[in-house]
Amino acid sequence: MVVRRLTRYVGREVLLAWLGVTVVLVVVLLTNRLIQFMADAASGDIPPEVIFTLLGLKAVANLGVVLPGSFFLGCVMALGRLYRDSEMTAMAGCGIGPGRVYTGIFAFAVPLAVLVGGLSLSLGPAAERQADQVLANAQQQARFGGVQPGRFLSPGDNVTVYVERIDDDGTLRGVFAERRVDGTRQIWVAERGERQINGVAPGEFLVLGDGWRYDGRAGQAAWRVMEYAEHGVRIAEPDPVDPGVGRDAESLAALWASEAPGARAELQRRLSFPVMVLVLALGSLPLARSDPRSGRYGRVVTAVLLFMIYFNLLYTASDWLASGVMPRWLGVAWVHGLALLVVLTALRGMLGWQWRRRRAA
Repeated sequence: MVVRRLTRYVGREVLLAWLGVTVVLVVVLLTNRLIQFMADAASGDIPPEVIFTLLGLKAVANLGVVLPGSFFLGCVMALGRLYRDSEMTAMAGCGIGPGRVYTGIFAFAVPLAVLVGGLSLSLGPAAERQADQVLANAQQQARFGGVQPGRFLSPGDNVTVYVERIDDDGTLRGVFAERRVDGTRQIWVAERGERQINGVAPGEFLVLGDGWRYDGRAGQAAWRVMEYAEHGVRIAEPDPVDPGVGRDAESLAALWASEAPGARAELQRRLSFPVMVLVLALGSLPLARSDPRSGRYGRVVTAVLLFMIYFNLLYTASDWLASGVMPRWLGVAWVHGLALLVVLTALRGMLGWQWRRRRAA
Protein backbone atom coordinates (compact mmCIF):
# COMPACT_ATOMS: atom_id res chain seq x y z
CA MET A 1 0.00 0.00 0.00
CA VAL A 2 2.80 2.42 0.93
CA VAL A 3 4.71 1.56 -2.23
CA ARG A 4 1.64 2.19 -4.38
CA ARG A 5 0.97 5.54 -2.72
CA LEU A 6 4.54 6.67 -3.22
CA THR A 7 4.41 5.62 -6.86
CA ARG A 8 1.24 7.66 -7.35
CA TYR A 9 2.93 10.55 -5.54
CA VAL A 10 5.80 10.52 -8.04
CA GLY A 11 3.32 10.41 -10.92
CA ARG A 12 1.33 13.31 -9.49
CA GLU A 13 4.46 15.45 -9.11
CA VAL A 14 5.43 14.72 -12.70
CA LEU A 15 1.92 15.51 -13.93
CA LEU A 16 1.73 18.86 -12.13
CA ALA A 17 5.18 19.93 -13.32
CA TRP A 18 4.38 18.89 -16.89
CA LEU A 19 1.11 20.83 -16.92
CA GLY A 20 2.88 23.94 -15.60
CA VAL A 21 5.64 23.76 -18.21
CA THR A 22 3.11 23.09 -20.98
CA VAL A 23 1.05 26.14 -20.05
CA VAL A 24 4.16 28.35 -20.05
CA LEU A 25 5.39 27.07 -23.42
CA VAL A 26 1.97 27.37 -25.04
CA VAL A 27 1.55 30.93 -23.72
CA VAL A 28 4.98 31.89 -25.09
CA LEU A 29 4.18 30.29 -28.44
CA LEU A 30 0.78 31.95 -28.72
CA THR A 31 2.18 35.31 -27.63
CA ASN A 32 4.70 35.23 -30.47
CA ARG A 33 1.98 34.26 -32.92
CA LEU A 34 -0.35 36.94 -31.56
CA ILE A 35 2.27 39.64 -32.08
CA GLN A 36 2.77 38.47 -35.67
CA PHE A 37 -0.96 38.36 -36.43
CA MET A 38 -1.57 41.76 -34.82
CA ALA A 39 1.19 43.24 -36.96
CA ASP A 40 -0.44 41.73 -40.05
CA ALA A 41 -3.83 43.12 -38.99
CA ALA A 42 -2.35 46.58 -38.34
CA SER A 43 -0.83 46.63 -41.83
CA GLY A 44 -4.14 45.53 -43.36
CA ASP A 45 -2.97 42.10 -44.48
CA ILE A 46 -5.63 40.23 -42.48
CA PRO A 47 -8.87 41.32 -40.78
CA PRO A 48 -8.66 41.47 -36.95
CA GLU A 49 -11.62 39.12 -36.44
CA VAL A 50 -9.67 36.06 -37.65
CA ILE A 51 -6.75 36.49 -35.24
CA PHE A 52 -8.08 34.24 -32.48
CA THR A 53 -9.24 31.62 -34.97
CA LEU A 54 -5.73 31.46 -36.36
CA LEU A 55 -4.28 31.34 -32.84
CA GLY A 56 -6.41 28.33 -31.93
CA LEU A 57 -5.54 26.47 -35.11
CA LYS A 58 -1.83 27.19 -34.76
CA ALA A 59 -1.92 26.01 -31.13
CA VAL A 60 -3.36 22.64 -32.18
CA ALA A 61 -0.91 22.40 -35.08
CA ASN A 62 2.10 22.88 -32.80
CA LEU A 63 1.01 20.87 -29.76
CA GLY A 64 2.53 17.69 -31.16
CA VAL A 65 5.94 19.38 -31.08
CA VAL A 66 5.49 21.19 -27.76
CA LEU A 67 4.25 18.27 -25.62
CA PRO A 68 7.35 16.01 -25.83
CA GLY A 69 9.63 18.83 -24.72
CA SER A 70 7.30 20.05 -21.98
CA PHE A 71 6.92 16.51 -20.60
CA PHE A 72 10.69 16.02 -20.52
CA LEU A 73 11.26 19.32 -18.73
CA GLY A 74 8.38 18.60 -16.33
CA CYS A 75 9.86 15.21 -15.44
CA VAL A 76 13.33 16.64 -14.85
CA MET A 77 11.95 19.47 -12.70
CA ALA A 78 9.70 17.19 -10.61
CA LEU A 79 12.28 14.45 -10.09
CA GLY A 80 15.03 16.99 -9.48
CA ARG A 81 12.99 18.52 -6.66
CA LEU A 82 12.50 15.08 -5.11
CA TYR A 83 16.25 14.52 -5.21
CA ARG A 84 17.08 17.94 -3.75
CA ASP A 85 14.59 17.50 -0.91
CA SER A 86 16.03 14.02 -0.19
CA GLU A 87 12.62 12.50 -0.87
CA MET A 88 14.15 10.07 -3.34
CA THR A 89 16.52 8.87 -0.62
CA ALA A 90 13.62 8.41 1.78
CA MET A 91 11.60 6.52 -0.82
CA ALA A 92 14.58 4.29 -1.58
CA GLY A 93 14.61 3.39 2.11
CA CYS A 94 10.97 2.33 1.74
CA GLY A 95 11.79 0.04 -1.17
CA ILE A 96 10.95 2.48 -3.99
CA GLY A 97 13.62 1.84 -6.60
CA PRO A 98 14.00 3.19 -10.14
CA GLY A 99 11.48 0.65 -11.42
CA ARG A 100 8.71 2.03 -9.22
CA VAL A 101 9.65 5.59 -10.13
CA TYR A 102 9.45 4.70 -13.81
CA THR A 103 6.03 3.19 -13.18
CA GLY A 104 4.81 6.61 -12.06
CA ILE A 105 6.49 8.33 -15.02
CA PHE A 106 5.26 5.96 -17.72
CA ALA A 107 1.73 5.99 -16.31
CA PHE A 108 1.54 9.39 -18.05
CA ALA A 109 4.20 8.93 -20.73
CA VAL A 110 2.39 6.13 -22.57
CA PRO A 111 -1.00 7.91 -22.87
CA LEU A 112 0.84 11.10 -23.77
CA ALA A 113 2.73 9.30 -26.54
CA VAL A 114 -0.61 8.14 -27.96
CA LEU A 115 -1.96 11.70 -27.78
CA VAL A 116 1.16 13.14 -29.41
CA GLY A 117 0.90 10.52 -32.15
CA GLY A 118 -2.66 11.58 -32.91
CA LEU A 119 -1.68 15.25 -32.93
CA SER A 120 1.43 14.88 -35.07
CA LEU A 121 -0.06 12.39 -37.54
CA SER A 122 -3.57 13.73 -38.06
CA LEU A 123 -4.96 16.55 -35.93
CA GLY A 124 -1.96 18.87 -36.21
CA PRO A 125 -1.67 18.74 -40.03
CA ALA A 126 -5.45 19.14 -40.36
CA ALA A 127 -5.29 22.26 -38.17
CA GLU A 128 -2.36 23.54 -40.26
CA ARG A 129 -4.35 23.08 -43.47
CA GLN A 130 -7.34 24.87 -41.97
CA ALA A 131 -5.12 27.72 -40.74
CA ASP A 132 -3.61 28.11 -44.22
CA GLN A 133 -7.09 28.26 -45.74
CA VAL A 134 -8.35 30.80 -43.19
CA LEU A 135 -5.24 32.93 -43.70
CA ALA A 136 -5.59 32.84 -47.50
CA ASN A 137 -9.26 33.83 -47.32
CA ALA A 138 -8.51 36.56 -44.77
CA GLN A 139 -5.73 38.03 -46.89
CA GLN A 140 -8.01 38.11 -49.92
CA GLN A 141 -10.83 39.78 -48.00
CA ALA A 142 -8.47 42.27 -46.37
CA ARG A 143 -7.26 43.71 -49.65
CA PHE A 144 -9.97 46.34 -49.44
CA GLY A 145 -11.02 45.76 -45.84
CA GLY A 146 -7.75 47.31 -44.73
CA VAL A 147 -8.60 50.73 -46.16
CA GLN A 148 -7.61 53.60 -43.88
CA PRO A 149 -8.76 57.23 -44.08
CA GLY A 150 -6.32 59.56 -45.76
CA ARG A 151 -4.36 56.80 -47.51
CA PHE A 152 -4.43 55.54 -51.09
CA LEU A 153 -5.20 51.85 -51.46
CA SER A 154 -4.78 49.53 -54.47
CA PRO A 155 -7.10 46.57 -53.84
CA GLY A 156 -6.85 45.29 -57.41
CA ASP A 157 -4.96 45.68 -60.66
CA ASN A 158 -5.03 49.25 -62.05
CA VAL A 159 -7.45 50.37 -59.31
CA THR A 160 -6.79 53.08 -56.73
CA VAL A 161 -9.14 54.08 -53.91
CA TYR A 162 -8.98 57.00 -51.48
CA VAL A 163 -11.32 57.65 -48.53
CA GLU A 164 -11.50 60.80 -46.42
CA ARG A 165 -13.11 59.15 -43.39
CA ILE A 166 -15.01 56.06 -42.24
CA ASP A 167 -18.15 56.21 -40.09
CA ASP A 168 -18.69 53.92 -37.11
CA ASP A 169 -21.06 51.75 -39.17
CA GLY A 170 -18.38 51.24 -41.85
CA THR A 171 -19.77 53.73 -44.37
CA LEU A 172 -17.03 55.37 -46.44
CA ARG A 173 -17.16 59.15 -46.78
CA GLY A 174 -15.48 61.33 -49.38
CA VAL A 175 -14.61 58.50 -51.77
CA PHE A 176 -12.29 58.80 -54.76
CA ALA A 177 -11.67 55.83 -57.08
CA GLU A 178 -9.71 55.52 -60.30
CA ARG A 179 -9.32 52.67 -62.77
CA ARG A 180 -7.22 52.60 -65.94
CA VAL A 181 -8.34 50.41 -68.85
CA ASP A 182 -6.43 50.45 -72.17
CA GLY A 183 -5.19 53.99 -71.61
CA THR A 184 -8.62 55.29 -70.57
CA ARG A 185 -9.04 56.71 -67.10
CA GLN A 186 -12.28 56.09 -65.22
CA ILE A 187 -12.68 58.31 -62.17
CA TRP A 188 -15.44 58.21 -59.56
CA VAL A 189 -16.05 60.81 -56.87
CA ALA A 190 -18.81 60.16 -54.34
CA GLU A 191 -20.15 61.44 -51.06
CA ARG A 192 -20.43 57.93 -49.63
CA GLY A 193 -19.67 54.31 -50.42
CA GLU A 194 -19.50 50.79 -49.07
CA ARG A 195 -17.71 47.57 -49.97
CA GLN A 196 -19.69 44.55 -51.13
CA ILE A 197 -18.89 41.01 -52.22
CA ASN A 198 -21.53 39.85 -54.69
CA GLY A 199 -22.10 36.14 -55.13
CA VAL A 200 -24.02 36.64 -58.41
CA ALA A 201 -21.30 38.73 -60.07
CA PRO A 202 -18.08 37.42 -58.52
CA GLY A 203 -15.53 39.90 -57.29
CA GLU A 204 -15.26 42.82 -54.89
CA PHE A 205 -17.41 45.87 -55.53
CA LEU A 206 -17.41 49.44 -54.28
CA VAL A 207 -21.01 50.70 -54.22
CA LEU A 208 -20.95 54.50 -54.42
CA GLY A 209 -23.75 56.94 -53.74
CA ASP A 210 -24.37 60.58 -54.74
CA GLY A 211 -21.38 61.17 -56.97
CA TRP A 212 -19.91 61.80 -60.40
CA ARG A 213 -18.10 59.62 -62.96
CA TYR A 214 -15.48 60.93 -65.41
CA ASP A 215 -14.24 58.90 -68.42
CA GLY A 216 -11.48 60.04 -70.75
CA ARG A 217 -7.83 60.07 -71.73
CA ALA A 218 -5.16 62.27 -70.22
CA GLY A 219 -4.40 65.32 -72.40
CA GLN A 220 -7.70 65.16 -74.30
CA ALA A 221 -10.73 67.40 -73.84
CA ALA A 222 -13.34 64.80 -74.78
CA TRP A 223 -14.29 63.58 -71.32
CA ARG A 224 -17.63 62.02 -70.51
CA VAL A 225 -19.23 63.19 -67.25
CA MET A 226 -22.12 61.42 -65.55
CA GLU A 227 -23.94 62.03 -62.29
CA TYR A 228 -25.36 59.08 -60.39
CA ALA A 229 -27.36 58.33 -57.26
CA GLU A 230 -25.84 54.86 -56.90
CA HIS A 231 -23.13 53.18 -58.89
CA GLY A 232 -21.21 49.90 -58.50
CA VAL A 233 -17.53 49.64 -59.34
CA ARG A 234 -15.70 46.33 -59.50
CA ILE A 235 -12.43 46.96 -57.74
CA ALA A 236 -11.01 43.42 -57.73
CA GLU A 237 -11.56 40.28 -59.76
CA PRO A 238 -12.29 37.06 -57.85
CA ASP A 239 -9.18 35.04 -57.10
CA PRO A 240 -9.22 31.29 -56.62
CA VAL A 241 -8.36 30.77 -52.98
CA ASP A 242 -5.99 27.83 -53.02
CA PRO A 243 -3.17 28.31 -50.54
CA GLY A 244 -1.65 24.99 -51.53
CA VAL A 245 -0.66 22.30 -49.09
CA GLY A 246 2.77 22.38 -47.55
CA ARG A 247 4.53 19.17 -46.64
CA ASP A 248 3.81 19.69 -42.94
CA ALA A 249 0.08 20.05 -43.68
CA GLU A 250 -0.40 17.02 -45.92
CA SER A 251 -2.78 14.34 -44.72
CA LEU A 252 -1.53 11.02 -43.39
CA ALA A 253 -3.19 9.17 -46.29
CA ALA A 254 -1.40 11.35 -48.85
CA LEU A 255 1.98 10.82 -47.21
CA TRP A 256 1.42 7.08 -46.91
CA ALA A 257 0.47 6.75 -50.59
CA SER A 258 3.38 8.85 -51.86
CA GLU A 259 6.78 7.39 -52.70
CA ALA A 260 8.48 10.78 -52.88
CA PRO A 261 11.48 11.14 -50.55
CA GLY A 262 9.99 14.29 -49.05
CA ALA A 263 6.77 12.49 -48.14
CA ARG A 264 8.68 9.57 -46.62
CA ALA A 265 10.77 12.01 -44.58
CA GLU A 266 7.71 13.90 -43.34
CA LEU A 267 5.96 10.66 -42.35
CA GLN A 268 8.97 9.47 -40.37
CA ARG A 269 9.33 12.87 -38.73
CA ARG A 270 5.72 12.76 -37.52
CA LEU A 271 6.12 9.21 -36.23
CA SER A 272 9.20 10.33 -34.30
CA PHE A 273 7.36 12.56 -31.82
CA PRO A 274 5.56 9.78 -29.88
CA VAL A 275 8.82 7.80 -29.87
CA MET A 276 10.56 10.88 -28.54
CA VAL A 277 8.14 11.04 -25.60
CA LEU A 278 9.08 7.52 -24.48
CA VAL A 279 12.83 8.00 -24.97
CA LEU A 280 12.81 11.29 -23.05
CA ALA A 281 10.71 9.76 -20.26
CA LEU A 282 13.33 7.04 -19.88
CA GLY A 283 16.14 9.59 -19.80
CA SER A 284 14.52 11.97 -17.32
CA LEU A 285 15.39 9.95 -14.19
CA PRO A 286 19.20 9.71 -14.63
CA LEU A 287 19.33 13.34 -15.77
CA ALA A 288 17.35 14.58 -12.75
CA ARG A 289 19.56 12.78 -10.20
CA SER A 290 21.39 15.36 -8.09
CA ASP A 291 22.48 15.98 -4.52
CA PRO A 292 20.62 18.34 -2.14
CA ARG A 293 23.28 21.05 -2.50
CA SER A 294 23.04 21.30 -6.28
CA GLY A 295 21.48 24.28 -8.01
CA ARG A 296 17.76 24.37 -8.62
CA TYR A 297 17.80 24.90 -12.38
CA GLY A 298 21.12 23.38 -13.40
CA ARG A 299 19.54 20.14 -14.54
CA VAL A 300 16.75 22.03 -16.31
CA VAL A 301 19.28 23.93 -18.43
CA THR A 302 20.97 20.65 -19.31
CA ALA A 303 17.59 19.14 -20.19
CA VAL A 304 16.80 22.06 -22.52
CA LEU A 305 20.15 21.68 -24.29
CA LEU A 306 19.75 17.91 -24.68
CA PHE A 307 16.22 18.29 -26.01
CA MET A 308 17.32 20.92 -28.53
CA ILE A 309 20.12 18.65 -29.75
CA TYR A 310 17.68 15.73 -30.06
CA PHE A 311 15.09 17.90 -31.80
CA ASN A 312 17.53 19.49 -34.26
CA LEU A 313 19.12 16.13 -35.09
CA LEU A 314 15.65 14.79 -35.86
CA TYR A 315 14.89 17.62 -38.29
CA THR A 316 18.36 17.39 -39.83
CA ALA A 317 17.92 13.66 -40.42
CA SER A 318 14.51 14.35 -41.94
CA ASP A 319 16.03 16.90 -44.33
CA TRP A 320 18.79 14.45 -45.26
CA LEU A 321 16.21 11.77 -45.98
CA ALA A 322 14.14 14.17 -48.12
CA SER A 323 17.19 15.23 -50.14
CA GLY A 324 18.39 11.65 -50.65
CA VAL A 325 21.54 11.99 -48.54
CA MET A 326 20.25 9.46 -45.98
CA PRO A 327 19.16 6.01 -47.22
CA ARG A 328 15.48 5.25 -46.84
CA TRP A 329 16.04 2.08 -44.81
CA LEU A 330 17.89 4.09 -42.16
CA GLY A 331 15.67 7.16 -42.20
CA VAL A 332 15.55 9.02 -38.90
CA ALA A 333 15.72 5.87 -36.75
CA TRP A 334 19.41 6.42 -36.09
CA VAL A 335 18.59 9.61 -34.15
CA HIS A 336 16.35 7.69 -31.74
CA GLY A 337 18.94 4.92 -31.52
CA LEU A 338 21.64 7.42 -30.62
CA ALA A 339 19.40 9.09 -28.02
CA LEU A 340 18.47 5.71 -26.53
CA LEU A 341 22.14 4.74 -26.32
CA VAL A 342 22.92 7.93 -24.40
CA VAL A 343 19.98 7.30 -22.06
CA LEU A 344 20.97 3.69 -21.38
CA THR A 345 24.56 4.75 -20.69
CA ALA A 346 23.37 7.38 -18.21
CA LEU A 347 20.94 4.90 -16.64
CA ARG A 348 23.68 2.32 -16.24
CA GLY A 349 25.87 4.91 -14.55
CA MET A 350 23.04 5.86 -12.17
CA LEU A 351 22.26 2.26 -11.24
CA GLY A 352 25.95 1.51 -10.76
CA TRP A 353 26.29 4.53 -8.49
CA GLN A 354 23.33 3.44 -6.39
CA TRP A 355 24.66 -0.15 -6.17
CA ARG A 356 28.09 1.03 -5.04
CA ARG A 357 26.46 3.35 -2.50
CA ARG A 358 24.37 0.52 -1.01
CA ARG A 359 27.39 -1.77 -0.92
CA ALA A 360 29.47 0.86 0.88
CA ALA A 361 26.70 1.30 3.45
